[in-house]
Amino acid sequence: MNEVRKTFDIDVVITWVDGNDPVLNAKRAKYIQPKEAHEKDIAAPTRYANRGEIYWCVRSVNKFMPWVRRIFLVTDNQDPHVESRIPLEIVDHRVIFRGYEQYLPTFCTSSIEAMLWRIPGLSEHYIYLNDDFMVCRPVTPDMFFPQPGHVLLHARKCSLFWNRLWYSFKYSCGLSCRVNHIQRMMNAAAIAGNDSIFIRLAHTPYPLLRSTLERFYTQHPERLIQNIQNRFRSLQHFRTDEICYIQLWSEGRVQLRPVRPVLMRYYSKKSMMELEWALHRVTKPGSKVCFACFYALDQVSDEIYARISQFAEELLKE
Repeated sequence: MNEVRKTFDIDVVITWVDGNDPVLNAKRAKYIQPKEAHEKDIAAPTRYANRGEIYWCVRSVNKFMPWVRRIFLVTDNQDPHVESRIPLEIVDHRVIFRGYEQYLPTFCTSSIEAMLWRIPGLSEHYIYLNDDFMVCRPVTPDMFFPQPGHVLLHARKCSLFWNRLWYSFKYSCGLSCRVNHIQRMMNAAAIAGNDSIFIRLAHTPYPLLRSTLERFYTQHPERLIQNIQNRFRSLQHFRTDEICYIQLWSEGRVQLRPVRPVLMRYYSKKSMMELEWALHRVTKPGSKVCFACFYALDQVSDEIYARISQFAEELLKE
């Protein structure tokens, strides 16, 4: 047995929304401004779409991360009715927003992620996953937590100054969304007190320490409000996971590893040939790809969805 598994518990947290739910859609329509309703970086329908990815996500955790103690599935009064051998608990937004109910409902991942550390019974060490994500092969706890209180990230450090300059240029030329995930990482790094670098995160699992986030938001309650007061994505938002990593980086408790060897991403605009190449990266002999992300499956053709479904079912069969 891996030594890390003997010494501390590790939970998985997954956020999920069913964008096909008419109750949720009516709720969102009540608050969204017409000009924002179709902005990709704010509230476009694809941000809430669901095409069954959550079932692959949970099944992949069960198959390839059996050492996980508990899975917490965070939703807005919804339940995907997914089966899991690992104990699974549905956590409603009202639970993690207790004491801050005036900021509900929320339709923004930045807001929700800022409150995940408040899940009752959550272990100190936990891994956050998006629902469009799959684990592709067996992974061990030390791939996320090399030792208690330390995290391992598949990411890289980047210059805050030059990236701010670059993304300002890209936005001015129409090449970047106004509220993009890189901007939210840079916002977080500056808030956490680092004026030189940020850690550029890819779409992989995020190992986090509950106490680090609890300490930050307890010491800076105004930052919690900043991140939860807007119901949709805003320029004020920052990434909570980046806050954790910048703080741990300053204490020498972060290890960085290259992203590409372990991550396969497929975007909805890519062709069948590009999809086959991406899937081959996972299945070829000697592959080290552990994680796969299928972005915006609501926008792919039925043919491509069928191929991805076939791949997932073959990978996850017992």
